[in-house]
Amino acid sequence: MKVTLPYQDFESFKYYCSLNKINITKTEFNEFICCNIELTFDEKDKLLYEIDKKQLNIQNIELLQEKNIKKI
Repeated sequence: MKVTLPYQDFESFKYYCSLNKINITKTEFNEFICCNIELTFDEKDKLLYEIDKKQLNIQNIELLQEKNIKKI
Protein backbone atom coordinates (compact mmCIF):
# COMPACT_ATOMS: atom_id res chain seq x y z
CA MET A 1 0.00 0.00 0.00
CA LYS A 2 1.02 3.57 -0.53
CA VAL A 3 0.16 6.02 2.24
CA THR A 4 0.38 9.80 1.96
CA LEU A 5 0.52 11.92 5.10
CA PRO A 6 1.65 15.36 6.31
CA TYR A 7 5.12 15.87 7.75
CA GLN A 8 3.85 16.61 11.26
CA ASP A 9 2.20 13.16 11.46
CA PHE A 10 5.11 11.12 10.16
CA GLU A 11 6.66 10.29 13.55
CA SER A 12 3.36 9.10 14.99
CA PHE A 13 2.77 6.99 11.86
CA LYS A 14 6.22 5.42 12.17
CA TYR A 15 5.50 4.67 15.82
CA TYR A 16 2.13 3.12 14.88
CA CYS A 17 3.85 0.96 12.25
CA SER A 18 6.50 -0.19 14.68
CA LEU A 19 3.91 -1.13 17.32
CA ASN A 20 1.83 -3.07 14.81
CA LYS A 21 4.80 -4.66 13.00
CA ILE A 22 4.00 -2.96 9.71
CA ASN A 23 6.99 -2.76 7.40
CA ILE A 24 7.75 0.61 5.76
CA THR A 25 9.60 -0.31 2.56
CA LYS A 26 10.05 3.09 0.94
CA THR A 27 9.67 6.70 2.02
CA GLU A 28 9.55 9.73 -0.30
CA PHE A 29 9.68 13.30 0.96
CA ASN A 30 7.77 15.66 -1.33
CA GLU A 31 4.97 18.10 -0.54
CA PHE A 32 3.65 15.28 1.64
CA ILE A 33 5.39 12.15 2.82
CA CYS A 34 4.63 9.03 0.77
CA CYS A 35 5.34 5.65 2.36
CA ASN A 36 5.09 2.25 0.79
CA ILE A 37 4.13 -0.27 3.45
CA GLU A 38 3.73 -4.04 3.64
CA LEU A 39 0.99 -5.39 5.85
CA THR A 40 -1.30 -8.37 6.26
CA PHE A 41 -5.02 -8.29 5.56
CA ASP A 42 -5.77 -8.03 9.29
CA GLU A 43 -3.31 -5.17 9.70
CA LYS A 44 -4.85 -3.45 6.68
CA ASP A 45 -8.32 -3.70 8.22
CA LYS A 46 -7.02 -2.30 11.50
CA LEU A 47 -5.22 0.55 9.71
CA LEU A 48 -8.36 1.49 7.78
CA TYR A 49 -10.36 1.39 11.01
CA GLU A 50 -7.86 3.72 12.72
CA ILE A 51 -8.06 6.12 9.79
CA ASP A 52 -11.86 6.10 9.95
CA LYS A 53 -11.75 6.83 13.68
CA LYS A 54 -9.39 9.73 12.95
CA GLN A 55 -6.64 8.19 15.09
CA LEU A 56 -4.26 8.51 12.14
CA ASN A 57 -4.10 11.55 9.90
CA ILE A 58 -3.67 9.97 6.47
CA GLN A 59 -4.28 12.13 3.40
CA ASN A 60 -4.45 9.33 0.86
CA ILE A 61 -4.16 5.55 0.82
CA GLU A 62 -3.69 3.46 -2.30
CA LEU A 63 -3.46 -0.28 -2.80
CA LEU A 64 -0.44 -0.95 -4.98
CA GLN A 65 -0.25 -4.70 -5.02
CA GLU A 66 -1.52 -7.72 -3.14
CA LYS A 67 0.76 -10.63 -2.42
CA ASN A 68 1.04 -13.36 0.13
CA ILE A 69 3.74 -12.62 2.66
CA LYS A 70 4.76 -14.58 5.71
CA LYS A 71 5.75 -12.60 8.78
CA ILE A 72 8.07 -14.07 11.36
